[in-house]
Amino acid sequence: MLQNDNGGGISLIMKEREISLKAIGLEAMLRRLPEHHPRYADIENELRKTRAGENGEKILADVFNKYQFPFEHYIFHDLNMQSTGKFQVDTLFLFQQGAVILEVKNIAGRISFPETQNQLTRTLENGQVDAFECPSVQLERNKMLLEDWFNMHLTPIPIYQAAVFPRPHQQFENLRKDLTLLFPLEIPIFLRRLTSFHSAIDVSELEDIANKIADAHSEFDPFPLSNRFGIQPSELISGVRCAHCGFHGMESIQNGWGCPQCRYVDPHAHIEALLDYFMLLDYRISNKTARQFLRLSDEQKMKRILRRTGIPFEGDRRGRVYISNLELVRKLYAKCRSKVMK
Repeated sequence: MLQNDNGGGISLIMKEREISLKAIGLEAMLRRLPEHHPRYADIENELRKTRAGENGEKILADVFNKYQFPFEHYIFHDLNMQSTGKFQVDTLFLFQQGAVILEVKNIAGRISFPETQNQLTRTLENGQVDAFECPSVQLERNKMLLEDWFNMHLTPIPIYQAAVFPRPHQQFENLRKDLTLLFPLEIPIFLRRLTSFHSAIDVSELEDIANKIADAHSEFDPFPLSNRFGIQPSELISGVRCAHCGFHGMESIQNGWGCPQCRYVDPHAHIEALLDYFMLLDYRISNKTARQFLRLSDEQKMKRILRRTGIPFEGDRRGRVYISNLELVRKLYAKCRSKVMK
């Protein structure tokens, strides 16, 4: 939770924007999937969309990091909640006038909104035309589910919504009357104008509502990714990957792992391999399954690796199963990052 002094108002970022583990998992899947695999292009496309969404959300988060509002408000990025259904909000802005849902649409090209369909189309410079769901559909769904949540837990409050397109020079055609569309620099102006509306929440109640929303957040878990794309374990390339040359098949040596291709030695290369397994295949892994995936024959060494990695387990001896979760995946990724930076 981050507090900013903004000259009279209280600003709290109740939930910061986090690293997208989904994109990291998709990158791992592309590394372990043969390029000729029939789903390879689909996964590449999913990664492009995920990265584009990340970049748009970063621009949105930067607006709130740079701009100060002279009234009490609370900000939530990457909010995942559940009422009569699960829903995700890029940014939720809470203040005395109510709640504002902001959804980012980082879509390149010339954008058009067909009058008879709940779609938008984009036309690229090469003439390619693609269709997407209209942001108004997602905004209305999220508004409905957030209204349901307020009805279930709190007194109903006004909810406003807008779609944010992060490219200021983007061209639009046939704008819909029921869709508020903003560029990043227009967001503060839009929110300041809403303060002229009647206050729906007392200042004393605002913090309590913000805390209840924060408590209701449940981080989205995209793993294992193989289930989503219908990929079997046998279709993935196993082995410990060399961070230096990218070869899958590092060999167990006395001081860690050695690459037979480039002779690079890495004492901690198994961390990325285990991370890939948890993101792609399963949160549960046995010593035998781990040895198969890492191509390691030494059962005792595998036991030491799993223990030193800090993975919780259940069961004894040959029935022991090591169990990961989203929090451990995040920790393993942090270890991989720190290893690269050293």
